[in-house]
Amino acid sequence: MKIIADENMPNAKALFSHLGEVELVNGRTLSHEQVKDADVLLVRSVTKVTKELLEGSAVRFVGSATIGVDHIDLDYLAKSNIPFSSAPGCNAEAVADYVFSGLSHLYMTKKFSWLSKKIGVIGYGNVGKTVYDRFANMGCQVCVYDPFKEKSDSSVNFVSLDEILSCNVISLHAPLTHSGQYSTKGMIGSKELAQLSVGTAIISAGRGGVIDEAALLERHKQLNGDIHLVLDVWDGEPSINQELVSIVDIATPHIAGYSKQGREKGTWMVYQALCENLGLSSNVVSKNDAISAGWFSSIDMSAEIPQEEMLARSVQAIYDVSRDDVRLRYKYRENKEKNIFDWLRKHYVERDELNTCLVRANSDDACDLMNAAGFSVEKNND
Repeated sequence: MKIIADENMPNAKALFSHLGEVELVNGRTLSHEQVKDADVLLVRSVTKVTKELLEGSAVRFVGSATIGVDHIDLDYLAKSNIPFSSAPGCNAEAVADYVFSGLSHLYMTKKFSWLSKKIGVIGYGNVGKTVYDRFANMGCQVCVYDPFKEKSDSSVNFVSLDEILSCNVISLHAPLTHSGQYSTKGMIGSKELAQLSVGTAIISAGRGGVIDEAALLERHKQLNGDIHLVLDVWDGEPSINQELVSIVDIATPHIAGYSKQGREKGTWMVYQALCENLGLSSNVVSKNDAISAGWFSSIDMSAEIPQEEMLARSVQAIYDVSRDDVRLRYKYRENKEKNIFDWLRKHYVERDELNTCLVRANSDDACDLMNAAGFSVEKNND
């Protein structure tokens, strides 16, 4: 069996080699010629899996080690009787970590205090729910907009988009859709951005194109720059708007879900699905062997400092998003790579998830806060 896999899928060879010959490829430039003799195609979000790519090929299973499926022609796969599996929720913790690292950066660099602010989440899929739950468990005043999910759970504070736009922090996790009553393409445009207050923070870690970037640039000028922007996704990726990069607090190359463990979970979930499709056991490789432990096993927060600072320092000890921002800006200034955006993704410096680290804190309140943020916790008994 021949297996074509995106070169950015961690552990692909280690997991799939016992099933067949594994060939790693550049997912962005993948062609029909490369897949025509393959039995299995394993991709990430940069590969458009279409009729043109697959028609006439030997592919009989497609897996995407990502949560989204907007890059997959699901209708064609269904009509062609080609089984498909993705990895919903694999990077939900990683993206939530990104959100809190972004807020920690704003707190540490600009003293943007958000714990007591009104927070709005757009999108209540696996990622949006994880982000919402963390804020809710912290005791934050949090609400969410998702017209497809608003009747799914009466305990969740679903609100209108207009109410989200009145929040002090807005965290975007909507998929990119181009049709239907609730199309998200350009959903946050001039009209919506005009509703933002001075000092609002926007964290965009879903899909590029949901925000109208020209309108965002204009609104930034109208507010004299008094708006906080943390952007991981961009319209037109892998080409990104350098004027927009120049004004945001944090610019990263679509890596919010790129924790080491999140990417490994994506590969593992697709591996399980393929084994099930083939009628084989996935126990040849254990989950513990497929998903890594963290570099830092524990942090001792013995100092008496404000809770928001304690949270920010702990988050940044595991993942400081500013390192990804600095690397992006440096590589674009250096301008030596043919495709800088994809180069940054391919050569991403691995990071761990917050849940891989145990935080020891002095009080019950501090332990509750750190646990809500995603850490394992233990109370100091000194």
